[in-house]
Amino acid sequence: MNFKVYYFLIMVFVLMSCKKVDIDDIDNLNGGLIYVIGHRGMGIQSPYNQFPENSFISITKAIEVYGVDGVEIDVQLTKDIDLVLYHDDKLETSSNGNGYVYQYNLNELTDFKYNRDIYANLFADEYLISLETVLQRYSQQTIKPQLHLDLRSWLYDADLYNSADFFALYATKIVDILNQYQYIDNAYITSGSVELLKEISQRDGNLKLMVESTNVNWAIENVKDNNWYGIVVYNNSISKSDIKFAHSLGIRVSIFGVKIQSEIVSAVKKNPDFIITDNIPNLQQILYN
Repeated sequence: MNFKVYYFLIMVFVLMSCKKVDIDDIDNLNGGLIYVIGHRGMGIQSPYNQFPENSFISITKAIEVYGVDGVEIDVQLTKDIDLVLYHDDKLETSSNGNGYVYQYNLNELTDFKYNRDIYANLFADEYLISLETVLQRYSQQTIKPQLHLDLRSWLYDADLYNSADFFALYATKIVDILNQYQYIDNAYITSGSVELLKEISQRDGNLKLMVESTNVNWAIENVKDNNWYGIVVYNNSISKSDIKFAHSLGIRVSIFGVKIQSEIVSAVKKNPDFIITDNIPNLQQILYN
């Protein structure tokens, strides 16, 4: 068989096998609208995204170029009780730093550069940034982008704090900075620690608090018991019926682990309220075209 004909038939098969989504069938607590949330900005680094996760350029490109509804970013507490954006437990896995975030002051952390891996932009250095940098950029906008803050609740110096003291410091800092920049209405706070979320709730009951877990029933139960906002669950860990049940209780659902076409279609068909994606253009094409 001629190679071009073979290639054409393969492409036809792939296109025909792609499942379609009827966006008119979406039924959620946003009136059928699924918010597009960029995972750590533009998403995890890949051949399609050369920018480091949680970096300034990744966040601003997602919001200002692609027009996402918001971004999910990872927040850690520094040695001097400030807030920096960084995902990993150890600095050396993604930057030229060593050790843990909590061993450094903020001004030291923002001197660390992200590593340049095989997918990285080789022509620009990207440094760690503070949460305040993002808040300063967007707090004055008439329509503010959603900021989904994933709090890294287990990363602290156990020689200095017990968990209760650490959660109290962390909660106070989060609430204070969001109030300072008048971002309460557009912030979504995510954690797998119910105790940390309780500390935050005690300081400001207006914040949208979301429990993250692979155990859907446990997450729903904790949100219901505490009258919180929603749950954050890996796409493969939740079903359409799980989401329908959460919605029946008034609980919003955010799904992550969504990158390739099949994952995006699967996620959309479950009717979540938010999708945290590593492939912004593909999700937008499915939802808007």
